[in-house]
Amino acid sequence: MGKLQSGPILYFCRKLYFMPASDPKMTLGPFEFRPANVKVSGKPQLGDWKGPLHFAIWCQRASPWWIGDMVNRGEDLFGEDFGEVCGETLSTEMVSRYASVARRVPPQNRHPELSWSAHAAVARLTHLQQRKMLAEAIRQGWNSDDLLKKVREFVKSTKE
Repeated sequence: MGKLQSGPILYFCRKLYFMPASDPKMTLGPFEFRPANVKVSGKPQLGDWKGPLHFAIWCQRASPWWIGDMVNRGEDLFGEDFGEVCGETLSTEMVSRYASVARRVPPQNRHPELSWSAHAAVARLTHLQQRKMLAEAIRQGWNSDDLLKKVREFVKSTKE
């Protein structure tokens, strides 16, 4: 799995992180985003919901990449000391998986219109093969399960 199989990240990322009572918040119009909920003030018009909802979906789709890229770069720059920054955030398995996929699928191969899981499906392929399979997934409208099946078929055919 790469650098996260041993070392400080594994030690520091074994527990789930609990936000303090004064947890962070972000406000977009009448929507107050917190780590475990969104408070809606008043009765916003239907059109007021689109931007904040799209923002939340965008964050959800992008966060595995952000975490993986940050862990990889942090380890490159600071080595074992970087484990202290991680603290008690996500499970070790998730941090390892995010970092592994981000390391193996370079930014130029990533397609925002595809899920992170679709990219995880092609992570074991060469960069050129990744680009081809991801482009085909977009053309064919494959979901991540479809793409994973195609990748497995491809890998099996190259071993024969």
